[in-house]
Amino acid sequence: MVLIGIGLAAVYWILDILLSIFLSVDLNMSSRLFGPGAAEIWPRVIVICLFVIFGSHSQFTINERKKAEEKSRQEIATRERFQRLLSPDLAEMVVSGALNVEKGGTNRVATVMFVDIRGFTSMSENVHAADVLQMLNEYYEKIVDIVFAHEGTVDKYIGDAIMVIWGAPVSHDDDPARSIRAAVDIRRELVAFNQKRVAQRKKEIKIGIGINTGNVVAGYIGSSQTMSYSVVGDTVNTASRLCAAAQADQIIISEETYKKTKGLFPTEELEPLRAKGKHRPLNVYNVKL
Repeated sequence: MVLIGIGLAAVYWILDILLSIFLSVDLNMSSRLFGPGAAEIWPRVIVICLFVIFGSHSQFTINERKKAEEKSRQEIATRERFQRLLSPDLAEMVVSGALNVEKGGTNRVATVMFVDIRGFTSMSENVHAADVLQMLNEYYEKIVDIVFAHEGTVDKYIGDAIMVIWGAPVSHDDDPARSIRAAVDIRRELVAFNQKRVAQRKKEIKIGIGINTGNVVAGYIGSSQTMSYSVVGDTVNTASRLCAAAQADQIIISEETYKKTKGLFPTEELEPLRAKGKHRPLNVYNVKL
């Protein structure tokens, strides 16, 4: 745009010179180029400056508009990405910068919950794939609404299982308690969900839930082309083992989660769990709500 302004000024100058040539026959070449005196030179200089200023301002405006459009595109992409993980309010905080999500791995204390459908393979054996997918989407819709209500983060879907985190990227002092409240609400919501399924002559969905609290490494995981926010570590593996051991409609929590929520929920100690990859049995508890 600056060049356009200078070009317009040059065109103006040339046209002005040509006009002076046709209208005057007694001026020499110097006078035709710059005018016979300062009184005519300065207006031309001022006009040229105005053209240059106009071009500069136009270029600045276009650059700012491009920056604003690029920022808007980035915000939309960020919002869409985090709305899949976080509640809408928290996703908006990430977009606005009020909540910072580290791109590198960070050590955090988090509570991890796995929810898995019991007997999913046999339940879906004689059901069309489209109906199975619809069932899972309706089921996950209920679960995610509850998770977001308790400000948890959806880490990933693993077929008929879902992994949820409290403590990354958003942490609260009562994250373990939030996870148990969410698990209890999920179990209650599933009762109403199953009543509708039975009324439609469909099979009930039974779930097992495992919850563990401990140290994790949180951050973006994946390739340079596609990455997602997640947590890794033994805490995650143990939560998965607890979920696998849970019976239908049972919520099993680890000893660490129990210690941080002791007295808040009615629980009963179960037989120590011998989990795969663990040298010693795990002390576990059943949430009786």
